[in-house]
Amino acid sequence: MQHVSALKRVLHYLSGTRSYSITYNDVLGHPNYFLGYADASFGNMEDLKSITGYVFMMASGAITWFSKKQSITAMSTTEAEYIALSEAAREARWLRNLFSELGFAQILPTMI
Repeated sequence: MQHVSALKRVLHYLSGTRSYSITYNDVLGHPNYFLGYADASFGNMEDLKSITGYVFMMASGAITWFSKKQSITAMSTTEAEYIALSEAAREARWLRNLFSELGFAQILPTMI
């Protein structure tokens, strides 16, 4: 019964969001160009843990994203941002390797 109830919620959500979509458009004249954005919010009041987040965009649409509470307590805003950038750099490397394996031309990731 729990699965049926969950399935009904998912179907209800999907029927209400039919008009939502991600639109992909050519950016900078190069279809294989992607941008990465990363950020962190410095420790909250409950457990002093920061939140890491990043998104990678390609052709004006999100292709991968991530948001999670950091596993360690950052001692400064700079440290929290460094941890977020480290996570985003790992994802950029993975994307670059994926594109290379798929046979796309060399792609230079840009992080802002």
